[in-house]
Amino acid sequence: MADQKKPLQRIKDKISAKIEDAASLEVTTLTGDFRYTVSDFVAGDKNKFEIEKVLERLALKTDIELNLVAYTKVNFDGDANNIVKSNLNTQDQELLRYHRDMIESSTKSRQAFIKMITELF
Repeated sequence: MADQKKPLQRIKDKISAKIEDAASLEVTTLTGDFRYTVSDFVAGDKNKFEIEKVLERLALKTDIELNLVAYTKVNFDGDANNIVKSNLNTQDQELLRYHRDMIESSTKSRQAFIKMITELF
């Protein structure tokens, strides 16, 4: 019986972690001038671009200037924080539209995930 608890506990832990992650939504939109080759971010022999690798490399470079266009954090209880760059140029306005689209898409995805989990129980 103890052996059965381990897999079930792992599943429960994974679901709990996902619910915790779904409890808040954070979107950051940055601009900057940095260049890398695609091969820097493709995962081994998989033809898959990994944004985490981009962010890791960005953290290692100290000479890159990144500019915040928008930052949004929405908590599960509805409290929200939003920062938007002032005096947006045309490119920044377009990026802000993408930022809002990402928030909307992520919100819908989280809602669907939470609904699926609650229906399981």
